[in-house]
Amino acid sequence: MTKSKIHKPPKHHAEQKPLSIEKGKNKKNLLIIALIALLAAIPFSMGKYIEFNSPGAYDSGNYVYSAAHIIDGAEIGVEEKPSAQLGTLMVNLLGVWMFGYNETGPEIIQMIMQAAALILMFIAARKLFGTLAAAVTVIVASIFLSSPLFAKFGNVKEQYMIACMVLGMSSFILYQLGGKWWWAVLAGAFLSWAPLFKPTGTTAIGAVGLFVILQPILKNRKLKQTAIDIALLFAGAAIALAPLYIWILGGNVRLSYPYKFAFRTVAKFIPSQQEVESAAKTAAAGVETASKKSGGQGYIARSWKMIPFSTLFPRVMRYYWLAILPIALALASLIARLSRMLLKILKPDKFEHKNYDRFVLLLAPWWILDMAFVWISPRSYEQYYLPLTASGAMLGGYIISLYYDKAKAAVFKTKWLACGIVGFALMIMMLWHVFFGIGTSPHSGQKYPQKRRGYTQQLQQIAKRRASNLKGPWEILGEYIRRNSSPDDKMYVWGWFPGIYVQAQRFAPTPYACMMPRSAPSAMKKRIQGMLSDFRKEPPKFIVDSRKNHIPLERPPYELWPRTKKGFLPPNKQLADRYDKQYAKMLGERFDEAEALRYEILKPLRDFIMQNYKIVSTFGSHVLFELKETKPAPEQG
Repeated sequence: MTKSKIHKPPKHHAEQKPLSIEKGKNKKNLLIIALIALLAAIPFSMGKYIEFNSPGAYDSGNYVYSAAHIIDGAEIGVEEKPSAQLGTLMVNLLGVWMFGYNETGPEIIQMIMQAAALILMFIAARKLFGTLAAAVTVIVASIFLSSPLFAKFGNVKEQYMIACMVLGMSSFILYQLGGKWWWAVLAGAFLSWAPLFKPTGTTAIGAVGLFVILQPILKNRKLKQTAIDIALLFAGAAIALAPLYIWILGGNVRLSYPYKFAFRTVAKFIPSQQEVESAAKTAAAGVETASKKSGGQGYIARSWKMIPFSTLFPRVMRYYWLAILPIALALASLIARLSRMLLKILKPDKFEHKNYDRFVLLLAPWWILDMAFVWISPRSYEQYYLPLTASGAMLGGYIISLYYDKAKAAVFKTKWLACGIVGFALMIMMLWHVFFGIGTSPHSGQKYPQKRRGYTQQLQQIAKRRASNLKGPWEILGEYIRRNSSPDDKMYVWGWFPGIYVQAQRFAPTPYACMMPRSAPSAMKKRIQGMLSDFRKEPPKFIVDSRKNHIPLERPPYELWPRTKKGFLPPNKQLADRYDKQYAKMLGERFDEAEALRYEILKPLRDFIMQNYKIVSTFGSHVLFELKETKPAPEQG
């Protein structure tokens, strides 16, 4: 009797069902990722639209001006002394070289850097926390980094810095999760560049340094592996910084203070001979001498003297409230991690270890430092709060991941689903003002006549501006200078309104194109003397008194041509001397002697303008002076 043959289906039939399931799963994942990308891209695209349609009157214009002047042939440190730090200058040099004397190039580079940072943030967060947490992280980061509430539109140093920090942190996380060695090299490269845009970029470096050092102590990493981690991070930093050293040393570039500060923050292992000698002298003289040299006050003390803590505290808290969502996510993550550590000690048998637990030690210090650094400056501008929204969003992935794991493992999922819906509703509430505006100024605490500074209001303003071709007074003024001068003519803008240079497409005859008022009287005196010397050698055809107010805002701007309620004073020296004496006395009595001294230091500049220039017109609050036909007499010496 022959045995019946058992029919076996072809191999491809056996695998057909699992393969189709796998394909369906991949398709579903792709759809989810595409949806997340769309939700993150919407605020990002709106932010870029606003940015490209909002000319930068202040810092952005200054960075573009410095880059254009250097490309035009000005020697760094001699004919052009930029206020931009090294990284910001390099980006602007590249952008202006590619796209001309405007903000377009730097803004395109900024957009590419931000997009790359958000993409890598999502990849790292997804591998660490899972898809849901990564979605919340990247969407929240995109919303706040692009929002009119915090994103100072234009060519912003904080945005470059944040992009480098996020790229560095994301690369480091991917390396720690089993990625190839080159992820650590990339992390070192990106992190080393962050402080080259702004010194506060050191927060990410500090967090990574702390994390790496503590890993062998916490028995998460062996000493040998930690040594390799450190070596790879330093290798990445060295590779990234080497071209700058070659440029600086090979080109004999003279660096002003901001460059030295930012560059040496990252590269302290190569001190200059001057630094070595200075350190030796300071050590020999003792702390007391060093304290006397600095006036016995640090930067924070001087800052808080300029703005009382009673004013600074509510201002910072108002900005914190506007960033409530990333702050709440970060705080919840921190509390959850501390609670889990306590649970591990009290009930070790009930504790379930999560792979992402140890990374709170990396992300929390980064966020805490970002939160703390906003207290240092007395100005407390909105863009200072951008970093904490990025680090807060990334840390916030922890609490979302914990929630998801708990909900997934729960037998009765209804209550977890309800918690998720409530949490989602709360997040929408915390985002409402970001999209639809605020009614109170976070800076002053005063009520606005109507809602302002949301995505909605900003987009409406851009639409109105484009439809009616509206321009600000500073833009109209810049265009006037451009039409009424030749490319070889020089100009000068008093006050922090460097965007006027970009609109005019002209340069200044002095290394410092703009000046921030209320520097120390001794520094101001030296600057004014140098400026006048340059003006006598090559008088600018136009001088602009921007009458820009600076902190403390209650103090009046320094005018270059005295003006009373009746109008500008006639160019009469006796009248001007009498006015200056009375005005300086008023400043001293109302504020302090330093304020009166600054006004007196500016008298030679005012006299020079009144003698050699005529008033053309006013553009809003700006006053335009034009050189008379006769050139100023050379300085007598």
